[in-house]
Amino acid sequence: MQADSIAGAVLFFCLLLAASVWDLRKRIIPDSICLLIALTGLMDFSPVRLWGALAALPLLIAALCKPEGIGGGDIKLTAAAGIVLGFWGCTVGLLLGLTASLFFYLTNQLIKRLCKLEPQKASQASLPMAPFLSLGFFAVTISKILGGMIS
Repeated sequence: MQADSIAGAVLFFCLLLAASVWDLRKRIIPDSICLLIALTGLMDFSPVRLWGALAALPLLIAALCKPEGIGGGDIKLTAAAGIVLGFWGCTVGLLLGLTASLFFYLTNQLIKRLCKLEPQKASQASLPMAPFLSLGFFAVTISKILGGMIS
């Protein structure tokens, strides 16, 4: 592992953390953070990684079908992470993040039912997605650092 790859990973982690905290507090992901994440991909640039931005396409389609469902910041965060991780790495990270959010939502609903609290309907529940997406992207990056086969 090269030092510049590790430096890029650390910067990527810090920016993902910033996006997550911002999304938790304000329910928005600033464009500047997404831009900085995309620029992080230039530290270890490969032209094929630009295709990684297409991993955000399913989120864009979902947002077009149901505008109040997925925010634009989540789409931009995923596209930026795709430039860093490449298409397959970003796709795996996206799937891990979405699975984590689904697990969190279902666990939260189960706890509310067990405690006899009024569970929220899926249409009323609003989760900030950046922490979950960041978790998935973080896992893929760690896998790459440790010698995983995701590219």
